[in-house]
Amino acid sequence: MAKKKHSAEQIVAIRGPGLLGLGVTALVAGFMSGMAGNVTAFTTVWTYDIYKPFIRKEAADSHYVLVGRWCSLIGVFVSIGTAYLVMNFSSIIVYAQVIFVFFIVPMFGTVILGMLWKRTTPAAGFWGLLAGILISFALWVWVKLDPSALKVVAFSMHAKDMAENVYRAMWTLLANVLVTVAVSFVTQPKPEHELKGLVYGLTELPSEGNFPIFRRPITWAVAVAAGFVALNIIFR
Repeated sequence: MAKKKHSAEQIVAIRGPGLLGLGVTALVAGFMSGMAGNVTAFTTVWTYDIYKPFIRKEAADSHYVLVGRWCSLIGVFVSIGTAYLVMNFSSIIVYAQVIFVFFIVPMFGTVILGMLWKRTTPAAGFWGLLAGILISFALWVWVKLDPSALKVVAFSMHAKDMAENVYRAMWTLLANVLVTVAVSFVTQPKPEHELKGLVYGLTELPSEGNFPIFRRPITWAVAVAAGFVALNIIFR
């Protein structure tokens, strides 16, 4: 019996729904994984970094487990509620970038300063992070209430949403660094022996003399930086 042959259009029509389903499944799995990680991180930070040290220092483990469970439940419902905010944005990518600028950008500045500068203090990290978050949120609200503020924030009245996010990230990082440095100079730093292995200047780095140049981190760092600059010039 001769095999039935299908045209290219028929093959696409047959495989299309299957591939679409596979893609949607992968996307949902990614969202589920990210959601699980975020809820777990939120629960851990609240229970062990805030609730236990500042609200109830002495309690049974079962009590902290119960607090963590309630925290997870509340966090899920809050995230469901905030998901409706996406309807006010042009796309989910713009929404994700807004949230990214609110929290990740100031956190990046705090972590980098803490890793590279031994003078950074815990108080400076806290106030710098808080300042970055507040400045980012204030600039976003300012543009929403007064569209003409876009000329100040993004240097152009015609800046698109993603361009606004990039410039707001710049102002956020600048505010975070300035506040962190200023507070560091007026607060007491940690002793250097407590920072060994955590701060770049106080960590002993292994020698790279025996490795060929293409296996050294600095080589690939320079290559990535050059590629970044080249792509920005090409697609400016």
